[in-house]
Amino acid sequence: MLIICAGVLISLGFVALSTSNTGMMLTEKNVNYAEYTMAKNAAHTAIQMAMQEINQDNNWPNDHDINNPWTITVQDRDIALYTDYYQNPNYWDPDSLWLYSNADYLNEFVQVRTLYLKQPFSSLVPDFEGALTVAAEAHKFNFTMGGSSFINGDGPTGCENKPAITTMTGSGDNFSVTEAKGKKGVQGDPMVYENPDLSYQPTDEMIARLASTDGVQYISGNYKGSMGTQENPGVFFVEDNARLTGGISEGYGILVIRSDGYMEYEGEDGATLDIAGNFTFNGLIVFENAYNFTGRGTPTINGNILVGHTEDHPDHLQVDIDVSGNIAIQYDCNAEQYAKMAAANAVKQNKYTQVVTSENVRIPPSGSTGETLIEKVKSLL
Repeated sequence: MLIICAGVLISLGFVALSTSNTGMMLTEKNVNYAEYTMAKNAAHTAIQMAMQEINQDNNWPNDHDINNPWTITVQDRDIALYTDYYQNPNYWDPDSLWLYSNADYLNEFVQVRTLYLKQPFSSLVPDFEGALTVAAEAHKFNFTMGGSSFINGDGPTGCENKPAITTMTGSGDNFSVTEAKGKKGVQGDPMVYENPDLSYQPTDEMIARLASTDGVQYISGNYKGSMGTQENPGVFFVEDNARLTGGISEGYGILVIRSDGYMEYEGEDGATLDIAGNFTFNGLIVFENAYNFTGRGTPTINGNILVGHTEDHPDHLQVDIDVSGNIAIQYDCNAEQYAKMAAANAVKQNKYTQVVTSENVRIPPSGSTGETLIEKVKSLL
């Protein structure tokens, strides 16, 4: 009986010891898991903080590669974050941005790795609805067309065909146009289209946004500067009388003529012409609350001309649209890209799309005890 009791006591002792060891192991695992969770959360928080830095400075990723990691403290935990940035040579193809956020975790570190695709903010520019767009009610504008002028909505190679003229519902009768013989006249599918969804508001919002940036060039008086290039299209506002001089023959981007703004072009021979003369513009030209749109001389507009008025524009003030002379207004989807690029460059805003995120515990090689977090990270590269 004593032997049996002793056996039971010994057995109970083993059970108690086993239970105690299991409890210690569970406690240790819980502590480790809590440490891992806090480290992981801190690393994620650092990525969000880095994105805020990037929104304020587009060049931030270039300054914080593996050779110069961004070091901060989040929730009393050391963080070392570095970037791997690839800039795509094609403007509209996305750049890739990897963020590696490393947080101290015991003798190791937790690494959260996130890939973002970066693209220019291009939705600011309304879609081109055709060659000539008149976002105005019928009683607010008059339209005349003559000479050898040409309005063509049929897109060049690589572009879909658009209407020659797009206007608001009920304004189509303002356009008494017929296709002229030969290559001149009005051409599109259809020639005149009443779009029930057409509104000037998106353009009004675009102009207000652009006007608040430092990326706008205001033109007045005799202007001899650049009107944009294919590689660097610009945004230009005319709010007063302006004259292009100095042999400027071509421009790219967005040209906004507001209220009583008026633009002339002075050719190399000193002859003063109207808005375009022998001038070629590739992109978007907007006449906002303008009293007159006179397209004479021999200008070429590749892209879209948009005429419209804001909601507070007085009803009794009509805009006279006179398309005469040898002006050619040609819809072009490539010129639409110049306008979008110009707007994106002006607002300096990009769209970041998160693609993938991974979380890993990284174990530095033996002998790294006492090293800094950055040294641990670099030891695994």
